[in-house]
Amino acid sequence: MPIAKSVTRKTLKEIQNAVPREASYTRGIKQVIEKKVKSAQQNLLKSFEKHPVTAEIAGGASSSNLSGTLGGIGNLFTYIGFSSGDKPLAILRILLEKYEIRYHHAKARTTINITVPTTAELFKATPMPWATGRSWAKGIETGISGLGRYLYQDSARSRSGGAVQVKGRLRAGKFSNTSYLSSLLNNYYKEIRKIEKETIA
Repeated sequence: MPIAKSVTRKTLKEIQNAVPREASYTRGIKQVIEKKVKSAQQNLLKSFEKHPVTAEIAGGASSSNLSGTLGGIGNLFTYIGFSSGDKPLAILRILLEKYEIRYHHAKARTTINITVPTTAELFKATPMPWATGRSWAKGIETGISGLGRYLYQDSARSRSGGAVQVKGRLRAGKFSNTSYLSSLLNNYYKEIRKIEKETIA
């Protein structure tokens, strides 16, 4: 009987000691996962800020056509029709900074599920100033009509103060689509999926 009591006390002590060690180990792994997700997110944000479309719109009504979408004429801020003082990129920055990590515990391992913004969410959050059913961010990739009637000059009739759409056709040519958010997010998703495949034993 005394031996059994001794074994019981020892086993209980081992269990009590193992719990803090296990919790500490799990916290450490979670910190590693959090760091990896944050790194992937920072890579996305850097790519977003460096993109010619972002830089051009951030430059406002006086920016040059860094993206080449307009054949060097004017800029996207005035072409899309933002009002002077608008900050159209602000909502994108807020959404791109969002992510959620969920851990699912099952027997001997823990799986990871990471939620990040979708292209559909970003497109929905970027309506055209003059057509709420359309997304200017999606239009960058699929095309925005009207380049032939786009007059880049100071005008009191202009939302941005730097351009207007005229009735007659001023020139030939069309908007040159370019990859933007979809491409940036696809690269981001690849990094996120790689992290999700990792498991906590």
